[in-house]
Amino acid sequence: MKNKSHVDSKKKDILQAAMRLFATKGVDGISVKEIGDAAGVTDAAIYKHFKNKDAVALEAFTQYCVDYTALIDGYVRQEGPVLERFKQLVTEVLHLHDEDPYGLLLISQNHEIFIEAGSSEDYRQPLDALMDLIDQGMMRGELPQQDSRLTAVLVIGAITRMAVSSMQGELPELLVPYTGETVHRLASMLGHLSQK
Repeated sequence: MKNKSHVDSKKKDILQAAMRLFATKGVDGISVKEIGDAAGVTDAAIYKHFKNKDAVALEAFTQYCVDYTALIDGYVRQEGPVLERFKQLVTEVLHLHDEDPYGLLLISQNHEIFIEAGSSEDYRQPLDALMDLIDQGMMRGELPQQDSRLTAVLVIGAITRMAVSSMQGELPELLVPYTGETVHRLASMLGHLSQK
């Protein structure tokens, strides 16, 4: 039984190393050996947990998608004005980026295995959750009528592009100092209706 925690920790080490590598160099730019070197394990240890490199990438991508989807869904379930919840969500996402930039970088990639996973009908993504929040605002009369899919794509695209720009040195490493301006600009994409 004591081996289980060791096995689980090795899998976690492999996933963390892979996330960093995939996020910064892309799935195709990384080998199983590089993942093993970064995680401090052998290729055999990787194959003990995963069928191949794509399986490692898919699990890493899925983990971040599930986490970000759950985060957004939490804001959908909260009470209060939609625009205020959206602003809090953007603020939290920027803080999460500064703690772990690899999630947004990985989500921003368009590798075919990620696209295939996201196209599954039973797979919920951050885009779906954000659309729900925007739809909620329209149904409650707090946001103007709009194509919620388009707005959600624009918002997610802007945030993931900030993460890429941060990694490439176009923006500073930490994005939290940009919170006020980012929240203001992204909230303007949603629009608002004046309360009577």
